[in-house]
Parts: sequence; structure tokens; C-alpha cells
Amino acid sequence: MMFILLRSIVLVLRKTLSILTGCVLISLLCLACCSTGCGFIHGWQMDYGRPAAQFMAQDVATLAEPYIGKKIKVQGMVEGRDFTDPDDAVLILEHQIFCHFGKFARMAQAYADGETGWVDGFLVQCKPGKIVIRPALGRDPAAHLEPLRPTP
Repeated sequence: MMFILLRSIVLVLRKTLSILTGCVLISLLCLACCSTGCGFIHGWQMDYGRPAAQFMAQDVATLAEPYIGKKIKVQGMVEGRDFTDPDDAVLILEHQIFCHFGKFARMAQAYADGETGWVDGFLVQCKPGKIVIRPALGRDPAAHLEPLRPTP
């Protein structure tokens, strides 16, 4: 009888330990993902997150400052590209909007000067003459765009 009781206790302890071990492993995995910093979160938001606001290029300098650190969408005319840093391709939109595509140089090369470009990314700096979106990705021109407009 004692043997059966001891065997039952051992079985219960094994199940409890395996559940506890599973919980600890899941907690460690979550902690590891969170401790990698904003890189993981920004990457996820770049792919799946909705922009906090959408702008026409001429309105970014006056309207976008409250959105620093948030994902925005901008539509504007392409003025040029900068590939001097191989790890940071830059698409330059009108009104000095610098969109940093990182290693996605081909995405930046896909835009021709004078062409309308649609860019999603995180607004890093918003000063007249120097607006920085980093990281940035080109977006589908057929996607819905409802830009904020200045109040008259």
C-alpha cells in the first residue's frame, strides 16, 4: 500500500515539475524577446502595424512633430537617392524628407526621380529642412491614403 502511495506522489511531482519547467521556459522566451529591444517590436510594427498618421510630403514638417517615434505614411515626389553607405540606402522625398531603407537598397532603387513615392516608417526627426524616417519601407501605391491636412 505504501508503495502505491509513494508511486502516486512521484507521478504527481513529475507532472507538476514538467508544467513548472514549461512555464519557466515560456517566461524565459518572452523575456528574451522583450529584452532584444525595439528592434523586434519595430520590425513587427513595420510589417503589420498601422500608421499613426498619414501625410502628404508638403505637410510633414508642420503637422508630424507629435508623431515622432511613431509609424507614419508619407506620399511625396522622389527627389533623389543616396547609396554612399551600403548599409543604409536613403530615398529622398520632396521637402527634404530622408527615408532610411537600411540594407533594402533595391527597394530605394525602384523609385525614379520625379516619381510619386509612398513610404511607411518611424518618424525620428521632424524639423523643417531635415525630416528623418528610419526605418522606412516602400509601400503599395494602391493602398488607402487618408492624409492629415492643415486646418485653414
